[in-house]
Amino acid sequence: MKEFIECLYNGDFTRAMSLFSAVVVRVLFALVLLWIGRKVIRKIVSVTERALLAREQKGMDPGLARFLLSLCKVGLYAILFVILFELLGLPITSVATIIGSAGLAIGLALQGSLSNFAGGVLILLTRPFRVGDFIVASGMEGTVREIGICYTTLLTPDNRTVIFPNGGLANTNLINVSAQPERRVDIIVPISYEDDIRGVREMLMTISEGREGILADRPREVYVKEFGDSSVNMVFRCWVKKEDYWPVFFGLMEEIKYAMQERGYSIPFRQIDIHLDKTP
Repeated sequence: MKEFIECLYNGDFTRAMSLFSAVVVRVLFALVLLWIGRKVIRKIVSVTERALLAREQKGMDPGLARFLLSLCKVGLYAILFVILFELLGLPITSVATIIGSAGLAIGLALQGSLSNFAGGVLILLTRPFRVGDFIVASGMEGTVREIGICYTTLLTPDNRTVIFPNGGLANTNLINVSAQPERRVDIIVPISYEDDIRGVREMLMTISEGREGILADRPREVYVKEFGDSSVNMVFRCWVKKEDYWPVFFGLMEEIKYAMQERGYSIPFRQIDIHLDKTP
Protein backbone atom coordinates (compact mmCIF):
# COMPACT_ATOMS: atom_id res chain seq x y z
CA MET A 1 0.00 0.00 0.00
CA LYS A 2 2.87 2.39 0.82
CA GLU A 3 4.50 1.72 -2.54
CA PHE A 4 1.19 2.29 -4.32
CA ILE A 5 0.78 5.73 -2.66
CA GLU A 6 4.37 6.68 -3.53
CA CYS A 7 3.76 5.80 -7.18
CA LEU A 8 0.68 8.00 -7.27
CA TYR A 9 2.58 10.85 -5.61
CA ASN A 10 5.43 10.57 -8.10
CA GLY A 11 3.07 10.35 -11.06
CA ASP A 12 4.05 6.79 -11.97
CA PHE A 13 0.50 5.76 -12.81
CA THR A 14 1.56 2.73 -14.82
CA ARG A 15 3.37 1.25 -11.83
CA ALA A 16 0.47 2.26 -9.56
CA MET A 17 -2.06 0.48 -11.79
CA SER A 18 0.15 -2.58 -11.91
CA LEU A 19 0.33 -2.67 -8.10
CA PHE A 20 -3.41 -2.05 -7.81
CA SER A 21 -4.17 -4.91 -10.23
CA ALA A 22 -1.92 -7.24 -8.26
CA VAL A 23 -3.72 -6.32 -5.02
CA VAL A 24 -7.15 -6.81 -6.64
CA VAL A 25 -6.09 -10.21 -7.96
CA ARG A 26 -4.84 -11.22 -4.51
CA VAL A 27 -8.04 -10.07 -2.84
CA LEU A 28 -10.21 -11.90 -5.38
CA PHE A 29 -8.11 -15.03 -5.04
CA ALA A 30 -8.34 -14.74 -1.24
CA LEU A 31 -12.14 -14.45 -1.44
CA VAL A 32 -12.32 -17.53 -3.64
CA LEU A 33 -10.00 -19.39 -1.28
CA LEU A 34 -12.15 -18.30 1.67
CA TRP A 35 -15.29 -19.62 -0.03
CA ILE A 36 -13.63 -22.92 -0.93
CA GLY A 37 -12.03 -23.19 2.51
CA ARG A 38 -15.37 -22.74 4.28
CA LYS A 39 -16.91 -25.47 2.13
CA VAL A 40 -14.01 -27.83 2.90
CA ILE A 41 -14.16 -27.04 6.65
CA ARG A 42 -17.91 -27.71 6.75
CA LYS A 43 -17.34 -31.05 5.04
CA ILE A 44 -14.54 -32.01 7.44
CA VAL A 45 -16.60 -30.92 10.46
CA SER A 46 -19.58 -32.92 9.17
CA VAL A 47 -17.47 -36.07 8.77
CA THR A 48 -15.89 -35.51 12.18
CA GLU A 49 -19.32 -35.03 13.76
CA ARG A 50 -20.56 -38.33 12.34
CA ALA A 51 -17.43 -40.09 13.59
CA LEU A 52 -17.83 -38.61 17.06
CA LEU A 53 -21.53 -39.54 17.07
CA ALA A 54 -20.57 -43.14 16.35
CA ARG A 55 -18.03 -43.02 19.18
CA GLU A 56 -20.65 -41.46 21.45
CA GLN A 57 -22.98 -44.39 20.81
CA LYS A 58 -20.15 -46.69 21.90
CA GLY A 59 -19.79 -44.90 25.23
CA MET A 60 -17.92 -41.67 24.51
CA ASP A 61 -18.98 -38.77 26.73
CA PRO A 62 -21.30 -36.35 24.80
CA GLY A 63 -19.63 -33.33 26.39
CA LEU A 64 -16.19 -34.49 25.26
CA ALA A 65 -17.55 -35.10 21.76
CA ARG A 66 -18.90 -31.54 21.53
CA PHE A 67 -15.65 -30.12 22.86
CA LEU A 68 -13.54 -32.02 20.31
CA LEU A 69 -15.87 -30.93 17.51
CA SER A 70 -15.58 -27.28 18.53
CA LEU A 71 -11.80 -27.59 18.84
CA CYS A 72 -11.58 -29.12 15.37
CA LYS A 73 -13.68 -26.32 13.86
CA VAL A 74 -11.67 -23.54 15.55
CA GLY A 75 -8.37 -25.12 14.52
CA LEU A 76 -9.38 -25.46 10.87
CA TYR A 77 -10.53 -21.84 10.67
CA ALA A 78 -7.28 -20.70 12.30
CA ILE A 79 -5.27 -22.51 9.62
CA LEU A 80 -7.46 -21.00 6.89
CA PHE A 81 -6.97 -17.45 8.14
CA VAL A 82 -3.20 -17.91 8.41
CA ILE A 83 -3.15 -18.98 4.75
CA LEU A 84 -5.27 -15.96 3.78
CA PHE A 85 -2.96 -13.57 5.66
CA GLU A 86 0.04 -15.02 3.85
CA LEU A 87 -1.73 -14.71 0.50
CA LEU A 88 -2.63 -11.06 1.10
CA GLY A 89 0.93 -10.30 2.12
CA LEU A 90 0.04 -9.35 5.68
CA PRO A 91 2.87 -9.85 8.21
CA ILE A 92 1.90 -12.85 10.33
CA THR A 93 4.17 -11.79 13.19
CA SER A 94 2.42 -8.43 13.51
CA VAL A 95 -1.01 -10.05 13.39
CA ALA A 96 0.09 -12.60 16.00
CA THR A 97 1.37 -9.81 18.24
CA ILE A 98 -1.92 -7.94 18.00
CA ILE A 99 -3.93 -11.08 18.70
CA GLY A 100 -1.66 -11.97 21.63
CA SER A 101 -2.02 -8.50 23.17
CA ALA A 102 -5.78 -8.59 22.73
CA GLY A 103 -5.89 -12.08 24.20
CA LEU A 104 -3.90 -10.97 27.25
CA ALA A 105 -6.25 -8.05 27.85
CA ILE A 106 -9.33 -10.21 27.43
CA GLY A 107 -7.80 -12.88 29.67
CA LEU A 108 -7.20 -10.42 32.49
CA ALA A 109 -10.77 -9.15 32.19
CA LEU A 110 -12.27 -12.65 32.11
CA GLN A 111 -10.19 -14.56 34.64
CA GLY A 112 -13.21 -16.33 36.12
CA SER A 113 -14.50 -17.42 32.71
CA LEU A 114 -11.06 -18.72 31.72
CA SER A 115 -10.92 -20.65 34.99
CA ASN A 116 -14.29 -22.20 34.16
CA PHE A 117 -13.06 -23.01 30.64
CA ALA A 118 -9.95 -24.72 32.02
CA GLY A 119 -12.12 -26.60 34.53
CA GLY A 120 -14.43 -27.74 31.73
CA VAL A 121 -11.51 -29.05 29.68
CA LEU A 122 -10.17 -30.87 32.75
CA ILE A 123 -13.56 -32.44 33.49
CA LEU A 124 -14.00 -33.55 29.87
CA LEU A 125 -10.53 -35.09 29.76
CA THR A 126 -10.43 -36.78 33.18
CA ARG A 127 -14.18 -37.61 33.20
CA PRO A 128 -14.88 -37.84 36.95
CA PHE A 129 -18.55 -38.03 35.92
CA ARG A 130 -20.59 -38.31 32.73
CA VAL A 131 -23.95 -37.12 31.48
CA GLY A 132 -26.62 -39.14 33.31
CA ASP A 133 -24.56 -39.71 36.49
CA PHE A 134 -25.95 -38.70 39.87
CA ILE A 135 -23.40 -36.60 41.77
CA VAL A 136 -23.15 -34.73 45.06
CA ALA A 137 -21.02 -31.58 45.14
CA SER A 138 -20.92 -28.35 47.18
CA GLY A 139 -24.00 -29.30 49.16
CA MET A 140 -26.11 -29.98 46.04
CA GLU A 141 -27.03 -33.25 44.39
CA GLY A 142 -28.62 -34.18 41.11
CA THR A 143 -28.37 -35.90 37.74
CA VAL A 144 -25.86 -34.46 35.27
CA ARG A 145 -27.80 -33.16 32.26
CA GLU A 146 -25.07 -31.33 30.37
CA ILE A 147 -21.31 -30.83 30.63
CA GLY A 148 -20.46 -27.60 28.86
CA ILE A 149 -17.12 -25.91 28.35
CA CYS A 150 -17.75 -23.40 31.16
CA TYR A 151 -20.74 -24.77 33.11
CA THR A 152 -22.22 -28.11 34.16
CA THR A 153 -25.99 -28.46 34.55
CA LEU A 154 -27.61 -30.72 37.15
CA LEU A 155 -31.25 -31.67 37.61
CA THR A 156 -32.12 -32.21 41.29
CA PRO A 157 -34.56 -34.91 42.45
CA ASP A 158 -37.22 -32.23 43.03
CA ASN A 159 -36.81 -31.02 39.42
CA ARG A 160 -34.70 -27.92 40.01
CA THR A 161 -31.93 -26.97 37.58
CA VAL A 162 -28.55 -26.25 39.18
CA ILE A 163 -25.73 -24.70 37.14
CA PHE A 164 -22.19 -25.25 38.43
CA PRO A 165 -19.19 -23.21 37.19
CA ASN A 166 -16.67 -25.78 36.00
CA GLY A 167 -13.78 -23.94 37.64
CA GLY A 168 -15.15 -24.61 41.12
CA LEU A 169 -16.49 -28.05 40.24
CA ALA A 170 -13.08 -29.24 39.02
CA ASN A 171 -11.43 -28.16 42.29
CA THR A 172 -13.93 -29.41 44.87
CA ASN A 173 -14.67 -32.77 46.45
CA LEU A 174 -17.58 -34.52 44.76
CA ILE A 175 -19.30 -37.88 45.08
CA ASN A 176 -20.26 -39.78 41.94
CA VAL A 177 -23.11 -41.94 43.19
CA SER A 178 -23.56 -43.65 39.81
CA ALA A 179 -19.93 -44.64 39.27
CA GLN A 180 -20.43 -48.22 40.51
CA PRO A 181 -23.17 -50.59 39.35
CA GLU A 182 -24.08 -51.60 42.93
CA ARG A 183 -24.67 -49.63 46.14
CA ARG A 184 -24.96 -50.59 49.79
CA VAL A 185 -28.07 -49.56 51.71
CA ASP A 186 -27.35 -48.58 55.31
CA ILE A 187 -30.34 -48.09 57.62
CA ILE A 188 -29.92 -47.01 61.24
CA VAL A 189 -32.51 -48.63 63.54
CA PRO A 190 -32.64 -47.15 67.07
CA ILE A 191 -34.10 -49.41 69.75
CA SER A 192 -34.63 -49.11 73.48
CA TYR A 193 -32.01 -50.39 75.90
CA GLU A 194 -34.67 -52.82 77.17
CA ASP A 195 -35.33 -54.37 73.72
CA ASP A 196 -33.83 -57.70 72.66
CA ILE A 197 -30.98 -57.14 70.21
CA ARG A 198 -31.13 -60.72 68.91
CA GLY A 199 -34.85 -60.39 68.29
CA VAL A 200 -34.39 -57.14 66.37
CA ARG A 201 -31.64 -58.76 64.29
CA GLU A 202 -33.91 -61.67 63.43
CA MET A 203 -36.73 -59.27 62.54
CA LEU A 204 -34.53 -57.26 60.14
CA MET A 205 -33.20 -60.38 58.43
CA THR A 206 -36.75 -61.71 58.01
CA ILE A 207 -37.99 -58.43 56.49
CA SER A 208 -35.17 -58.41 53.92
CA GLU A 209 -35.38 -62.12 53.07
CA GLY A 210 -36.27 -62.48 49.38
CA ARG A 211 -37.24 -58.83 49.09
CA GLU A 212 -37.35 -57.52 45.51
CA GLY A 213 -34.36 -55.35 44.66
CA ILE A 214 -31.99 -56.74 47.30
CA LEU A 215 -29.15 -58.74 45.76
CA ALA A 216 -29.26 -62.30 47.06
CA ASP A 217 -25.59 -62.97 46.28
CA ARG A 218 -24.36 -60.13 48.49
CA PRO A 219 -24.30 -60.28 52.31
CA ARG A 220 -27.04 -58.85 54.52
CA GLU A 221 -25.70 -57.69 57.87
CA VAL A 222 -27.03 -56.37 61.18
CA TYR A 223 -24.69 -54.87 63.77
CA VAL A 224 -24.85 -52.79 66.91
CA LYS A 225 -23.43 -49.50 65.67
CA GLU A 226 -23.28 -47.48 68.86
CA PHE A 227 -24.76 -46.91 72.31
CA GLY A 228 -26.55 -43.58 72.08
CA ASP A 229 -27.80 -41.28 74.81
CA SER A 230 -31.34 -42.68 74.60
CA SER A 231 -31.09 -45.74 72.35
CA VAL A 232 -29.02 -48.61 71.09
CA ASN A 233 -28.42 -47.77 67.43
CA MET A 234 -28.31 -50.79 65.17
CA VAL A 235 -27.39 -50.72 61.48
CA PHE A 236 -28.85 -52.93 58.78
CA ARG A 237 -26.87 -53.32 55.55
CA CYS A 238 -27.73 -54.87 52.21
CA TRP A 239 -26.69 -54.45 48.57
CA VAL A 240 -28.79 -53.32 45.60
CA LYS A 241 -28.30 -52.19 42.03
CA LYS A 242 -27.80 -48.43 41.89
CA GLU A 243 -31.16 -47.84 40.18
CA ASP A 244 -32.97 -49.75 42.97
CA TYR A 245 -31.39 -47.85 45.86
CA TRP A 246 -34.22 -45.44 46.75
CA PRO A 247 -37.14 -47.87 46.20
CA VAL A 248 -35.47 -50.43 48.46
CA PHE A 249 -34.45 -47.80 51.06
CA PHE A 250 -37.91 -46.26 51.40
CA GLY A 251 -39.64 -49.65 51.29
CA LEU A 252 -37.46 -51.05 54.08
CA MET A 253 -37.93 -47.98 56.26
CA GLU A 254 -41.70 -48.43 56.14
CA GLU A 255 -41.59 -52.18 56.71
CA ILE A 256 -39.24 -51.80 59.68
CA LYS A 257 -41.56 -49.28 61.33
CA TYR A 258 -44.59 -51.58 61.01
CA ALA A 259 -42.63 -54.66 62.13
CA MET A 260 -41.34 -52.92 65.25
CA GLN A 261 -44.86 -51.87 66.21
CA GLU A 262 -46.19 -55.41 65.69
CA ARG A 263 -43.43 -56.98 67.81
CA GLY A 264 -43.58 -54.42 70.57
CA TYR A 265 -40.19 -52.84 69.98
CA SER A 266 -39.98 -49.13 70.68
CA ILE A 267 -38.18 -46.35 68.91
CA PRO A 268 -37.09 -44.25 71.88
CA PHE A 269 -37.25 -40.48 71.92
CA ARG A 270 -34.26 -38.56 73.10
CA GLN A 271 -34.59 -37.84 76.79
CA ILE A 272 -32.68 -36.12 79.54
CA ASP A 273 -32.76 -37.22 83.20
CA ILE A 274 -32.75 -34.27 85.61
CA HIS A 275 -31.89 -34.89 89.27
CA LEU A 276 -32.91 -32.23 91.80
CA ASP A 277 -30.94 -31.83 94.96
CA LYS A 278 -33.42 -31.39 97.85
CA THR A 279 -30.72 -30.63 100.38
CA PRO A 280 -31.62 -27.36 102.17
